[in-house]
Amino acid sequence: MTGGIKKEDTRIYTGVTKYKNIEFTFVFNGEDLRLIPTTENVKKIETEWLMTPIAKGTFIPNTDLKMEESFLIGRCHENGKRVVFFTQKNANISSNNLVLIVQVIGYLECSTGKEKFGRISFLGPEINIIHPVNQSFDFSFNPSTVSSDGVFSITTKKFDITSTTPQEFEVDEKKVSVQFNVSRKFSTKILEPPILLESSMLFEFDETDDYEFLVRLWFIAKDFISFLCYRKNICMRPAVVSSKKQDGKYQSLGTLTMMNQDTDEELSALKQNRCIKQSMISGHEGQILTDIASDSLYIRHLPKTYEDGRHIDASRFIMITAAFEWEFHRTYPNGVPKKETTILIENEAIEALQKLIDSSTGKLKNKYKFLSKLIRSDSLQTELVKIGEDFDSIIGNFGKHLYSLNGEEIIYSSMGERLSSQRNHFAHGNLDKDFIGLALLDLMYLEYVVYAMQMKYYRIEDTNIRNAINELFHLNFAL
Repeated sequence: MTGGIKKEDTRIYTGVTKYKNIEFTFVFNGEDLRLIPTTENVKKIETEWLMTPIAKGTFIPNTDLKMEESFLIGRCHENGKRVVFFTQKNANISSNNLVLIVQVIGYLECSTGKEKFGRISFLGPEINIIHPVNQSFDFSFNPSTVSSDGVFSITTKKFDITSTTPQEFEVDEKKVSVQFNVSRKFSTKILEPPILLESSMLFEFDETDDYEFLVRLWFIAKDFISFLCYRKNICMRPAVVSSKKQDGKYQSLGTLTMMNQDTDEELSALKQNRCIKQSMISGHEGQILTDIASDSLYIRHLPKTYEDGRHIDASRFIMITAAFEWEFHRTYPNGVPKKETTILIENEAIEALQKLIDSSTGKLKNKYKFLSKLIRSDSLQTELVKIGEDFDSIIGNFGKHLYSLNGEEIIYSSMGERLSSQRNHFAHGNLDKDFIGLALLDLMYLEYVVYAMQMKYYRIEDTNIRNAINELFHLNFAL
């Protein structure tokens, strides 16, 4: 088992594993993991796992058998090597003729006997664009002769030139460093290219045998790449898991393959370089990854595909406005700054409502409490006016151009009013209300605003913010 098992691969792997201290023979075809109890355990599985006693000698089928472990470790009969199956904890276990069928979300195929690892390398077409491969080599040729003699040369650059400075981030109180680099592979085989250059994203950490941590890092890596590409259908090839040798260098321990990742490459987005390149966020990768790991960075609104991102329905409308408000509250934790007179009036109103709260009970009291919370909250319109004040100089030209194409002018207060009204129509099911046409333009610009707020939060330079949004949304501005 040296590589990922593909769907068209008809090979079946077998071996032995233990679950809940009971030995099973496993059968794995790259999708389904089947556990076959050994002869001495058949009766136990049948009467204690798959059946529930209702009276002495009387049983009914147990339909609530759950997976209690997050991974199972097996040993392959074919090559004697270790394989780790990552399971869906608390998922139902089905059965067929006493064979347990377990849901698998991924598997680690080990190529060495070492159990501890300290690095995982991520590969994929998006990573090749985020950290461009073409920056890793120079080429030369004689223009007057290359067409006749076909001679040209390619020289790869040194590792330290094509590798980024490691940045640290934190995952569940564990320190991890992230770095991009370009790997080189040479081959003399006829069916392989002589030179293969490929960008990778490396996560390094203190050596551990915590297999669950690997899966955690994999999902964080995918979310990070999704954030940089503004879509969820990221192609993640099997990741290389490595252990450290005595000389401090790494050697491959195995490959991690996650299930249901057979995503087709979205060629149109890749060809247009629709992504935020690493150079635009250089030095801030660790901050972004820390917030992804702690679920602080809002990415729930990302479209499934680039094509989906070109279409707006009610759910996407609400999610994008939710992303804006989430990031606004991160950027302005104390809300929109207010005049002293406004604060005094709000305090008087809150005091008046507090008296009503103290003298009321039941539902009426809850209503007064709700109204009290609303007094200091900012409206979407007020928040967008503040964004106009602070971000127009950074990305306002994108908005002005977008609105001018439609014969309109960008006015942040009007933008906020339209977005708020249309969102309320969707949220409250008022489908009989006509769609506010300009709200679609507002929402498109709001997507740029969300990224600008997110990047500004990490103190990324305004020039890099503009360039990143220009490339991510393929706006074709000459900056």
